[in-house]
Amino acid sequence: MKKWIWIAAIGVIVVLVIVLSRGGGKAEGDIRRLIEDVQTAAVDGMNRGNPNALDTYFATVAEGAQENGLTETQEAYKNFIAQMSGESVQIHSFSIEDVEVHEDGGLARVTYQMHLSVIRGSAAVFTVQFTQNLAVLRTPRGWRISGGDTPQIEETTGVWPPR
Repeated sequence: MKKWIWIAAIGVIVVLVIVLSRGGGKAEGDIRRLIEDVQTAAVDGMNRGNPNALDTYFATVAEGAQENGLTETQEAYKNFIAQMSGESVQIHSFSIEDVEVHEDGGLARVTYQMHLSVIRGSAAVFTVQFTQNLAVLRTPRGWRISGGDTPQIEETTGVWPPR
């Protein structure tokens, strides 16, 4: 009987270590929801030609975001929309690959992968698959994007912007 109690206790400890080592808990879930909401808003913004669709998802400089990284990330989205002329965007796949939360500093890094096509009429004129890291900052408004690395392009078909 004592042997089974020890085995059960070790099992509970192992499960706790796994859960705690994943880190973030609620923070990770909040960040994942943020990125999923951003993906939905980004597609909606692209399809409606709204370059400001993501503004509420970004931290501000006053909240601690670095101006260069913040501006670069926001402008990349806005420039993509500016180059569209009647096309729509279709997401083939979207996945959050990793969330690394640094709760002490209120910071996180999110790695996501996306595969999308720009559609003109009924034909894909440009298709791209990429991975990107985003910096996320805890603000009084909740977790917000504070910048991102240049997307790592894995596969493309067609030319963007169109000529």
